[in-house]
Amino acid sequence: MPIISFETITLLLRISFYVGAVTDGLAVITMVFPSIGSALFGGNSSRSNNAEYRFAMGIGASLMAGWTLLLIWGSIDPIGRRDILILTLIPVIAGIIVSTAIAVRKHVILLNRAIPVWIHLIFLHILFGVSYALSFRVAP
Repeated sequence: MPIISFETITLLLRISFYVGAVTDGLAVITMVFPSIGSALFGGNSSRSNNAEYRFAMGIGASLMAGWTLLLIWGSIDPIGRRDILILTLIPVIAGIIVSTAIAVRKHVILLNRAIPVWIHLIFLHILFGVSYALSFRVAP
């Protein structure tokens, strides 16, 4: 089995945290500015003027911004805070994949707009999973 250095695994974890933080930060933008979200995902932009929609997006954006900061915090001590990646995989990324699938099925967003999101999220899933698994080679 090839030897992977502590520095390499730490770098891979740090990259995972940063890629996750950028992804979440971009999601905040689509929540705060619904016209950008509609342009990216297709969908009816007139719904974004609805007070209930704005309220839900405001809560979602706040939570996503918090998770962005959590991932940045994780990057400071990537080995010690690696479990954040698993918490990001299971409820967060898996939840977004399922929610997007439901939205496509209900014709809220277009399938061709969801596919790039799914590809990106699957990439994150693999990146986080591999980084997390490799981190046990150097963890105390």
